[in-house]
Amino acid sequence: MTISRKDLMEQRDLWILLFILGSVLLNWPMLSLFKGGDGAFGNYSTPVYITVVWLLIILSGYLFDRWTSP
Repeated sequence: MTISRKDLMEQRDLWILLFILGSVLLNWPMLSLFKGGDGAFGNYSTPVYITVVWLLIILSGYLFDRWTSP
């Protein structure tokens, strides 16, 4: 049995999984991994991480809404 993208996006479990994933990525333990320092972005690593995660959450919500719209 194959499942189409539209059927996948209409499943409530997927939305719950995305909410939990977003909550985990923007929570303290993950944010503490990106403290400012000698990384690729230096002192700006935390704001860059938050911005990238936030944009990915918005983009995934937009795409899922577009796929489930009639």
